[in-house]
Amino acid sequence: MTQYHAGSSIAVGDNKLLTRRKLFSLGLGATAVTLMPSLAEASMPNKGSRILGLYNEHTGEAVKATYWENGQYDAAALKDINFILRDHHNDEVTSIDVHLLDLLTELHRRSGSKQAFQIVCGYRSPQTNAFLAAEGEGVARNSLHMDGKAIDIRVADRTPRQIRDCAKSLRLGGVGYYPHAAFVHVDTGAIRYW
Repeated sequence: MTQYHAGSSIAVGDNKLLTRRKLFSLGLGATAVTLMPSLAEASMPNKGSRILGLYNEHTGEAVKATYWENGQYDAAALKDINFILRDHHNDEVTSIDVHLLDLLTELHRRSGSKQAFQIVCGYRSPQTNAFLAAEGEGVARNSLHMDGKAIDIRVADRTPRQIRDCAKSLRLGGVGYYPHAAFVHVDTGAIRYW
């Protein structure tokens, strides 16, 4: 095993009309929500470190990386994480969404796990995604894996159900539960569950 280290729509019932004032207040509310940090960002420490341990089941590679320290992301650590999460079918690497990394860090903290995330699937290139979707592998044609915004994981000291429930409680994006394959999908897209 190689070891790497690095530092909308609005429904109106009862035929009530939305006034300009109501629309304006809704617009301000929506703007405020977009300006607010996500729950993961709000709960993440502004000082200290954010560390992720990842093990790629397909390549046998592992990394324990301090990807954020004292207010900034570490480019070298992100590069190591991007490499570990590459498409293992063709070795294509992309930049993984840092919000996904923050989601994983918060998920790890809240679940109480002491083990690294086991990676079932990180980044998936458009070519690999198209191939897997055509093979009927239950792969979405517009998967967020292709954008570096989704990951399929296991954790040795937690059940997939525990990880799913914890991920759902975060309300930071999509959560898919695959009990027969014993993994959980998390992403930074819209909040939805399957």
